[in-house]
Amino acid sequence: MKYTSLFFAVLLGLVFQHSALSQEIISPANAVQQAVENNFGIKLAKNASELEKNNTSKYNTGKLPTVALNGGYTYNLDNTTANFQDGRSTTLTFAPSQAANVSVNAGYVIFDGYFRKHNINQLQERFELSEIAVKASMENVAAQTLSQYYQIAVLAKNLDVRNQAIEISKQRVQRVALKLEFGQGSQLELLNAQVDLNNDSLAFFNTDIAIQNAKRLLNNLMVSKKDINYTVDTVVNFLDDLSYSDLKEKMLAENLALAQQDKMIQIGALSIDLANARKLPTLRGDLSYGYAYSKNNSASFLASVNNNGLTAGLSVSWNVFDGGQTKHSLEQARLTNINLVLEKEQLIQNLELQFETAWANYQDRTFIYKSQEKNLDINQSNFKRTEEQFKIGQINSVDFRQAQLNLLNAEVALNAAKFQVKIAEVELLLLSGNLLN
Repeated sequence: MKYTSLFFAVLLGLVFQHSALSQEIISPANAVQQAVENNFGIKLAKNASELEKNNTSKYNTGKLPTVALNGGYTYNLDNTTANFQDGRSTTLTFAPSQAANVSVNAGYVIFDGYFRKHNINQLQERFELSEIAVKASMENVAAQTLSQYYQIAVLAKNLDVRNQAIEISKQRVQRVALKLEFGQGSQLELLNAQVDLNNDSLAFFNTDIAIQNAKRLLNNLMVSKKDINYTVDTVVNFLDDLSYSDLKEKMLAENLALAQQDKMIQIGALSIDLANARKLPTLRGDLSYGYAYSKNNSASFLASVNNNGLTAGLSVSWNVFDGGQTKHSLEQARLTNINLVLEKEQLIQNLELQFETAWANYQDRTFIYKSQEKNLDINQSNFKRTEEQFKIGQINSVDFRQAQLNLLNAEVALNAAKFQVKIAEVELLLLSGNLLN
């Protein structure tokens, strides 16, 4: 038994040394900020949003005309036999000739059935959808981070409770040992007290291990390589302005999943407009300026030719019948948009169910927390009375231990209930689209 006590003494020394190194305090806001700034999923979502933004550029939407510069040069060596009308004849071998040309051509689609307009609108909607996706990703990461943070906070509070239990068990061992010296008590009572102290020490050690593992998970969410020797804020401030009607109204107006679905419906409506645009004609304007020069061989009637000029023109194209492809595209877009509207109705139904469940959880957890507060008060009073009776020998060590365990369990239950309320608040704020606010 002596060696067992020595083992736990060394074990506690290592644990307290580890706790003493903890200096930096990370608040919930700090944890969320680091996670939002460093999370790879959010970075990918932001980059995807930049891609969508780039698609809205005037260089991708047909707003600008096209301009092309063309040019060419040829050099020929010809073997030519020429017979003229007056009877003359000449034969040339490797007679040189050359030609050069250069032109500038500009074109612009003046009217395309409003296809360009609807396409620009759709690209803008896609960009706005990607921005909502970024915010949704940030909210989800924030919710995960807060949930993990509060798990650490629960364990940290429990570690304090375990530490207090160890101190009480130490005093009990000392008191029983002192009684044994004066011939009052038994060796069995001392052994039981030492076993309870060892169990409390082991529970403390296991809780500390759980904290370290939970901090590693939090570091992973924050994409942090820092040491886990930091502490979390265990002071809890509840939100006292949560209103069922206000939160539900905000959910229907600001929930990010709903906002994404609304954007998809708008994009779907523009797909219908794009399909209709193919039914209309396209008007295009072209303008070009060219210069050409040719130098002929001596067998030609003209020695050289210079030519330059400006050309302008309008062209109209109208795809009167394309084999039914436009009709098919239009029907596909219409049916797709109907599905998107139905999906929104289904989403609202699911969100309302989630909200009702989350609100009920919040109320239940708040009630449990208040009940656990009362339960803790009762157990504290009971323990104080039991401790006084134990000191004067009116109750035995077993009854004292039971009162101690009741108090410990009440404190652990209160810690869990307290942070369950905070997690319930996070769930409600996430549903209402106001977690980051």
